[in-house]
Amino acid sequence: MTGDAQQSSDDSSTTERALEERLEILATFNEVIADVSEIIVDATQRADVEQHVCDRLAQTDTLRFVWVGSVDEATDDVRATAWAGAEDGYLDELDVSVAGSHPGADGLVGRALRSDSVQTSHSIASDADFGPSRDAALERGYHSAASVPLDFGDRRYGVLTMYADHDGAFRSALVEPLQNLGHTVAHGIDSHVRRERERKLERRDAAFSRIVEDIEEYAIFRLDSDGHVASWNRGAEAIKGYTTGEILGEHVQTFYTDEDRKRGLPEQLLEAARRDGRVEDEGWRVRADGSEFWASVVITALTDDDGDVVGFAKVTRDMTDRKRRERHLDAVFNSTFQYMGLLDPDGTVLRVNDAALEFAGTDRDAVVGRPAWETPWWSGDEERVADLKAAVSRAADGEFVRYEVEVDGGPDRQTAVIDFTLTPVFDGGDVVLVVPEGHDVTERNERERQLRRERERLEFVNRIIRHNLLNGLNVVGARADIVAEYVEPDGKSHLETVRNRVDEMTDLVGTMRTFMRVIVERDSHELHSRPLADAIDTGLDAVDGAETDVDITVGPIPELSVLADELLDEVVEQLLKNAVQHNDNPTPSVHVDVAAGDDVVELRVSDDGPGIPDEQKRPLLEKGIEDLSDPGNGFGLFLVREIVDGYDGEVRIDDNEPTGATFVVTLPRA
Repeated sequence: MTGDAQQSSDDSSTTERALEERLEILATFNEVIADVSEIIVDATQRADVEQHVCDRLAQTDTLRFVWVGSVDEATDDVRATAWAGAEDGYLDELDVSVAGSHPGADGLVGRALRSDSVQTSHSIASDADFGPSRDAALERGYHSAASVPLDFGDRRYGVLTMYADHDGAFRSALVEPLQNLGHTVAHGIDSHVRRERERKLERRDAAFSRIVEDIEEYAIFRLDSDGHVASWNRGAEAIKGYTTGEILGEHVQTFYTDEDRKRGLPEQLLEAARRDGRVEDEGWRVRADGSEFWASVVITALTDDDGDVVGFAKVTRDMTDRKRRERHLDAVFNSTFQYMGLLDPDGTVLRVNDAALEFAGTDRDAVVGRPAWETPWWSGDEERVADLKAAVSRAADGEFVRYEVEVDGGPDRQTAVIDFTLTPVFDGGDVVLVVPEGHDVTERNERERQLRRERERLEFVNRIIRHNLLNGLNVVGARADIVAEYVEPDGKSHLETVRNRVDEMTDLVGTMRTFMRVIVERDSHELHSRPLADAIDTGLDAVDGAETDVDITVGPIPELSVLADELLDEVVEQLLKNAVQHNDNPTPSVHVDVAAGDDVVELRVSDDGPGIPDEQKRPLLEKGIEDLSDPGNGFGLFLVREIVDGYDGEVRIDDNEPTGATFVVTLPRA
């Protein structure tokens, strides 16, 4: 055979092989197209359809590798979802995107997706526009390729790409069959997706209907696109009072008050749901019998596949009880002079009462929804803001926080000192709210400051009495004893008067020292367990030491202790002295006894004097400093009352039988 004849024979063989390959590919395309409808019926997932297409195409001798990819709408990257044939890690090296700035966007696959048209490469080796995966394709024996977009209508389902083991496998004659193949596969995927969506909708609607029908706590019903009632559940009948037959076809405005209908509220809510997809509202609604209830309403737009609104789902809950509780809470919230509010755990102001707003000279809209540290009470001072942020953080962690802080008042008020607390509110183990409370202690602090100054002054007077005056009286008494040897008989009475007055003044100084101690040092007294018998013995010794003719008897004293301090001795002494001083008998009789209870002890000092009329008993015990004409007139009882008050005890006066008075001191047992 000559060379020309041989060449002619070879060309003819090549043409025949190419034709056979195209016919094989076309036959496979037709088989896949024919199979798609049957595949859809049996497929449980979209991936089943895609995988069958890949498996069937890869069975041809010409096609070495086939894959289907979809576009990630968030990143524009193309990722493989199904494949068959000699992949050999090719997909791991594939980097394809439809983003214009990505290198893979201008490759074979990227061009097919961006142009929505079949793209072919007759020779990958010589195709500079094949894309960044060209070397990887050649290494695996891929020599020509075709990429087919899977589009159906306005929906893009991805791309089908196939590779042949020789050049020129996808000639122009195959472009139309490739388009038909892509359209058929996309149609099959679309049919499967729609069928599954419909099945899900049917299952959801059936489940929804079963659930909604029996719900009684909520009115759940459907409106058509114009707002007419299209369905009705038991909850709707229970809450609104209409039966299904009475309400179907009626417009939603039936449930609104006359005022809301006049201002077009029903239509406004439907339009908001139509525009935004969902709207919430709270307000008064009307039942079938004309009564009103406070409703919480959610309206959701229902759309078809094209996004057109075909109706509305409406959920209504009767919140009348909650509204009533909120009104009661508001009444309590705003009836206090305390400054109160509610915070989110992050510090956002949720509520604030009228007292706090009035103090700051602001309105509710200016503070609700803002961080607490940006409100008028706190802003403007970095240290104060930092302290509040730290306090809110601690309260959000579950800690009760309390401290004093200076905050700014309104335009007509000066800076005030606030006793401020933050109380966490728990739901289970989580803090869900923080309650801030503030009490204006500016005046209290000022009073305490003034009281401290007064105590300092009293302490100064006390030191003078203790040292200067008492020392002076001791000197006078000592010198009187010295001059007694030199005084003539006629002067003895005068010297005795001096001595008596010195003794009286010394006793008075002792009483004044006790008074100062009670007033000045009261807050620093620490109560402890004291045997009552010891205090009685000490008081008796003090009275026995005085040159007074008195008959004192003591009843049985139980061995018990009371909560007191060393001033309890002074209480007993003053009661005994009072019983003697106000007794007109030549030899007064005084009796001391004790009565013990479970929690308290009664110390009783009785005398046989003239007694005290009932109308004078309370005034006698309630005398203040201003009622004492001199330290010797009721001063002892004043001291007793002040000391016993410090013990959380009580003093009262009873009648003694047959005559006289009984002073009863009640003390807590230790």
